[in-house]
Amino acid sequence: MAATAPGNERPAGVPEVVVIGAACLDVKARLRGDTLAGTSNSGDVRISVGGCARNIAENLARLGTPTMLLSVVCGDDFGRTIVAQTAAAGVNTSFMLFDCTQHSAAYIALYGAHDQLLVGVDDTGLLATLTPEVMLAHAHLIAAARMVVVDANLPVASVEALLTICQERRVPVALDTVAYAPALRYRPLIGAFTLVVPNAVEAHALTGLPISSVAQGIAAAKLLIAEGVGIAIVTMSEAGLVYATAESSGYVPAIAVEVVDPTGAGDALTAAVVYALLNDIPVDEAVRLGVSAATLTLDSAETVRQDLTLESLYAQLVI
Repeated sequence: MAATAPGNERPAGVPEVVVIGAACLDVKARLRGDTLAGTSNSGDVRISVGGCARNIAENLARLGTPTMLLSVVCGDDFGRTIVAQTAAAGVNTSFMLFDCTQHSAAYIALYGAHDQLLVGVDDTGLLATLTPEVMLAHAHLIAAARMVVVDANLPVASVEALLTICQERRVPVALDTVAYAPALRYRPLIGAFTLVVPNAVEAHALTGLPISSVAQGIAAAKLLIAEGVGIAIVTMSEAGLVYATAESSGYVPAIAVEVVDPTGAGDALTAAVVYALLNDIPVDEAVRLGVSAATLTLDSAETVRQDLTLESLYAQLVI
């Protein structure tokens, strides 16, 4: 996957990876001990920059991959903070859009005392601004990339336009499915993606299969391959992950870690796998690097681990 397809020579300064999707503010709350419905409860609240696509882009940049983020924020203080912090991490934000017809995207996560996600609230209406016309306007950058990564917050019609651009130039496209409802919207397109990374809930939306065991996860991953996906990875929280390609399938256990903050772990996993594939690292090693990235993120209070490096990924690689 390291080679650039004929006719896809990248002009100097054009990023290797174009990531398209959500950039937002994360509000993360963790309850302390017993809780009582209908009233306020004691907990810890953190606010940070987030968004699935933005997180993937930052992780890739921290791993040394030239990466561009195409997203949209309101041009207020919140939106400019999102862009400034993303650029400071090394991501190319030159093509970010500003639109204040709505506020910048936001995500609220409520976690229980044992770090289980009780409910998430995703407000990404502003991403409707990323229309098919926006994809066409950036076709020169998309077509020159070695890989494009999209998250399922994007309008389906916009990704259809993007896939047309990428198919014409043989640019692989990876999809992070984000959540159940977005994944369900993308089910008719799923065979067009080189890499798909759902969790068990999202994989159920894509396949209709129940997933509560490793065997069921592998069955879902194999079904995605049968539908045209190049590499399917199904993450299963503390159980680890399963994966499949046309040639093989497997299981990688999770690494034991004390969870500091679970937000962003899946995005780190996706980014590490993309990095590995671009550097001709075999799939069975790529998924293990993904587990390492997720583990490092779980052990960090930040949505994206600030000291992430390739060396740190290999330091705890699952054999």
